Amino acid sequence: MSSLDTTTSSPLPTWLAKHMQFGFTADDVAALVDSIDSSQGLQGSTAAQLPAELLLLVLEHVPVDHLLDWRLICRGFRDAIDGRILFHHLRRTELLGSLGSEEAFSMSQLTPEQYDRLHVVTAQFQKVENEHGNGMSKSDSAIWSSPYAVFQIEDNWLDAFRDIFGIDAGVASTREVGDAMWGFQFDRLQLRRAEEGFGRLRWCIKLDQAVLDLSLPLESSRNEFNLEVELSKRTIRVRWKDMLFGFLKTEATLRRMIEKRQGSKFTFSLVEDCLREVRRQRLHAALNPDNRVDRHLKWSLRLLQPLFGKPRLDQTPLEMVEDASIHTLLLLRREAAMTPKQLQRLQQLQEDHKTMDREIDELSTDFNEFKSNMRPTMVFGLSVPFHTDDNLPRNPVAWPEDLRASIEGRVNKWKSQRKVIRQMHTLLSSSNEALAVPEDSFDNLGSQF
Repeated sequence: MSSLDTTTSSPLPTWLAKHMQFGFTADDVAALVDSIDSSQGLQGSTAAQLPAELLLLVLEHVPVDHLLDWRLICRGFRDAIDGRILFHHLRRTELLGSLGSEEAFSMSQLTPEQYDRLHVVTAQFQKVENEHGNGMSKSDSAIWSSPYAVFQIEDNWLDAFRDIFGIDAGVASTREVGDAMWGFQFDRLQLRRAEEGFGRLRWCIKLDQAVLDLSLPLESSRNEFNLEVELSKRTIRVRWKDMLFGFLKTEATLRRMIEKRQGSKFTFSLVEDCLREVRRQRLHAALNPDNRVDRHLKWSLRLLQPLFGKPRLDQTPLEMVEDASIHTLLLLRREAAMTPKQLQRLQQLQEDHKTMDREIDELSTDFNEFKSNMRPTMVFGLSVPFHTDDNLPRNPVAWPEDLRASIEGRVNKWKSQRKVIRQMHTLLSSSNEALAVPEDSFDNLGSQF
């Protein structure tokens, strides 16, 4: 620093000379450097400092929608997030493939139970590899330097496909002659066929509590992450760093928009409006204004239903595509935000609700039979079933909070009266059996009495 204490005419190092044109003198620069040195002195701070190893462990638990903000704190955090932390997140990442809504033509051929087993394809992280498909050797610097990640499609989906159709999904996907309906779905998942609607959900990423599109749009001609889906090998290969950085940026954008729009009017709900807005922004950004088809798509996107309480315009064909994609994403995001204990409790509530409906219906049937036995000459109308939840979503995760609370209240009442209901059922069943016997059924038994 001695050179900086001389006169202003003394030559400065090249890395400082560029500041002179902005009005800084050597004394100004010296004061700045001295202040930095004093602020970083070990004797000037009495606060406890965590070791760097612990700070890097904290990064592993930062929510995914805040992770990129921590990357801006210092170079050490940036290097850790770009390497080890991002790979730590990759191992928890799942890829989910959507076969479409229940109203889609190919899905409408299935029973509700078959649809629940098939409509989402789940793939778990398996390994990383280089461009040639080889794993990293021990001599390589770090495992996260491999550019590609391989995900393995779960056997549950493949087993369900085999049980329902009697063929293996991998075999069916490679057959030239086969069921056209499932050939269409396999081509969709493997990006071999253009989508019927721009922006339709095909593959999405699930990481902790966040679920978003893998890419928007995801087509063979717009495949920015080199996604390769091979159902015959049950594998998915993707350039993982680009994929995760895009996912983290989109999730952070969604979080900031939700925070900014707090208290605003909305068309659907705050979260749904923000999710739709983020997807529309990404779809707009992917289009080329110099391309004729892309210009038409931009025009169509602007005609979608306005968000945040703005007046509605005429309905457009892309609205059905957006509605189906948003419905699937919201359902997956809600499920991802729940703990295993919460999911188990919801499933148990659904089972209790079904049992309650069945027992009350049986009691109602017994009572109607009792009335018909007591008053055989009277004609009774159709009995009204106890439950009125015919349109109840089969997946309890999709139940709104008010509906879940209502069902839980009814189930609790039923549990408190279940002993009485069973006694009534036993009493009515016994009475019906006795009343169903004709009065003269014992006249021809040859008895002396």
